[in-house]
Amino acid sequence: MQRISVSVLVLLWLALLVPIVFLASVPTSIIAQGLMALCICVLIYVLKPFVSASMPVRFFVLAVAAVFVLRYWLWRLLETLPALDDPVSLAAALVLFGAETFTVGLFFLTALVSGDPVDHAPPPKVKLRDAPTVDILIPSYNEPADLLAVTLAAAKNVTYPDDKKVVVLCDDGGTDQRCAHSDPEVAREARERRAELQELCRELGVVYTTRARNEHAKAGNLNEALKSLKGELVLVLDADHVPTRDFLARTVGYFAENPRLFLVQTPHFFTNRDPIERNLAFSEALPSENEMFYGQIHRGLDRLGGAFFCGSAALLRRRALDEVGGISGETITEDAETALDIHSRGWESMYLDYAMIAGLQPETFASFIQQRGRWATGMIQMLILKNPIFRSGLPFTKRLCYLNSMSFWLFPVVRMIFLLSPLLYLFFGLEIFVVTPAEVLGFILPYLLIGFMVQNALFSHVRWPQVSEVYEIAQTPYLLGAIISTIRKPRAASFKVTAKDESLDRAFMSPIAMPLLALTGLLLAGLVAGVLRWVAYPGDRAVVQIVGAWNVYNFILAAWALRSVFERPWRLVRPRTAVSVPARLTISWPENAAEGEATPDTDSDTGEGVEVVIVSATPKSLSVRLPAGAEGDIVKRASDAGASASILPAVENAPAPEGPLPVTVGVLKSDTSGYLCMLDIPESAMIDASRFAAAVVYGDSGRWEFFRKTVPRSSTLVTGFAYVIGKALMSLPVTVLDLLREPERRRQAVFDDAAEIPRDAFAAAKGTEARNRPAAEDDDEDGYLEVEG
Repeated sequence: MQRISVSVLVLLWLALLVPIVFLASVPTSIIAQGLMALCICVLIYVLKPFVSASMPVRFFVLAVAAVFVLRYWLWRLLETLPALDDPVSLAAALVLFGAETFTVGLFFLTALVSGDPVDHAPPPKVKLRDAPTVDILIPSYNEPADLLAVTLAAAKNVTYPDDKKVVVLCDDGGTDQRCAHSDPEVAREARERRAELQELCRELGVVYTTRARNEHAKAGNLNEALKSLKGELVLVLDADHVPTRDFLARTVGYFAENPRLFLVQTPHFFTNRDPIERNLAFSEALPSENEMFYGQIHRGLDRLGGAFFCGSAALLRRRALDEVGGISGETITEDAETALDIHSRGWESMYLDYAMIAGLQPETFASFIQQRGRWATGMIQMLILKNPIFRSGLPFTKRLCYLNSMSFWLFPVVRMIFLLSPLLYLFFGLEIFVVTPAEVLGFILPYLLIGFMVQNALFSHVRWPQVSEVYEIAQTPYLLGAIISTIRKPRAASFKVTAKDESLDRAFMSPIAMPLLALTGLLLAGLVAGVLRWVAYPGDRAVVQIVGAWNVYNFILAAWALRSVFERPWRLVRPRTAVSVPARLTISWPENAAEGEATPDTDSDTGEGVEVVIVSATPKSLSVRLPAGAEGDIVKRASDAGASASILPAVENAPAPEGPLPVTVGVLKSDTSGYLCMLDIPESAMIDASRFAAAVVYGDSGRWEFFRKTVPRSSTLVTGFAYVIGKALMSLPVTVLDLLREPERRRQAVFDDAAEIPRDAFAAAKGTEARNRPAAEDDDEDGYLEVEG
């Protein structure tokens, strides 16, 4: 179906604003207001099933909701603020009203962005002889070699003519500056890293680059590499973002179709859960936190021309980069800043909602907060230093898109106001608004309910109700300071790399737990103060009920968010990197076995090997499922003996190791399906193992789309509320016990050394096996660049 133009879309919204403002300003009685709220709630409930599929229905629902939102805002402005004779209460009330005004503005921006999200048809085919040259840049700072090896091997494996593709490792951890560091230990590590990565790149056929000094962080690293490269397109991948083979086949054609296109951004998919998901034990049916942005909001930004560079998994046109002097580096969010600068020159962008990379979320809550703090700081820097509203060259819709994306990161300020405002009354008796119980029923509760219903109608498939609130509360006490510091000194921020090599093998309380713990304790004290005020001031009980209920709601969400600081190893029931690859394991028994020790028959056991199934593959180890019966017993005895072995995967339609991989038979672990055995890979075979993992585990984008679009489930408003409130209440006694046990846990410092072995869950999913295809040895220039399958 032909979509209307962006200008017509904007005119439609402007036309709708006329009746919205009129209806919002018509005075009514409180009874009529309540009936209006009831009708709107019923209308949204009835129309919700059609909101996702129908743009006219979506616009109608948003317009009806906008009428009530604006009526609520006008009522708050004109009728609920305290009198001037109580300046302290008035000041507190104005702060709260300001935060509400911000959320109302964000509602209208979100309505504009979410009104008509776009999906793109596949790009036109490009003849191989006409395919543009592509430089694949992988910036790195402190990531380990085995992690980089998989990403580099996968980048080499991307389907594209070899003579038109260059893979480059941009190493910022082995710069001349670090190699000559005044600290001998830092210098030694930098020199060793440089030598190790140079050898890794040589073996993988990848270009290694570094630079003299670590200036301008990631932006400076990429710009230094670009100086020696001439590719027409640039694919940027973070060090842990492993691309699938079809990345270029699915994106390059768009650049041929539109000569003014500078960016194709794709989603970031992660093979592990973020610390909040893991520590709060979210259901695996609950969509990942970033899916609201990548699955819905970015599609809406794209509709208005405001899709922006997210730092990785993006293909850019080199000519557009050169026009603005390369990757921008005035702020620490070089990605969005670069897109803003290029958009200001009249270039166009697009977002393709199809995941073709798999990366790693921060493993600990502290690293998660560090990452989000960097994002928040960078976006606030842009809002101050490069405000899109005043940026010349930007169309009106793009200004609003960037304003929406930047202003979102003010949520810690707004959320903290909403958390602390009821405490001002419960602790000090300040009058933060003037309302009657009838007005609560006619204005406040319907306003909240309509907001929740609209959110659920728009985002139910990518975000469950109240999950956003939990995430915001968990981050607020940490990000608030960063935002205030950035507002005071916008140029003082520094870039900090998120750790990619952390692992959790024990439960512990995060070292940064205190701010969130203190905030939750303060809300708990508010509950006590509410009870005391109820007893002490019988005449104020109506107000205590209203404000106390608000504080109870805040406390329940904060109590669950507090679980974020209790780190715990947790394994997905359905691992996202599980595979099912048949293989032959050949065991080499020690010649000096103890006298009388039983060894298998050599001909049948070591000559023919044991048939196993590989269920997990990394550059350092493989996990295999053992067969039942005598062959499985053989591997069990080999595990007890720590025997050496070799394994040859029976791989179809994907690059296999050149020969058997040498391994050491490691620990056994049982699950409901039998026994799993860990096979340790020696460092000498790491390159082959990396190639194997890149092809078999990470080669198929269909796997990531399965976990993005099939595994998660949508939620109704009632179900979502019940889930969050139930989990929050059940978490309270667990949190109390964990706090009581924490001193003893710290004293004992018990480490669980058992390796985490994923279960073979993905292999059982129909139609989700790896569907990789080897690249043709000789490219036919008269052929086309196509997605293999």
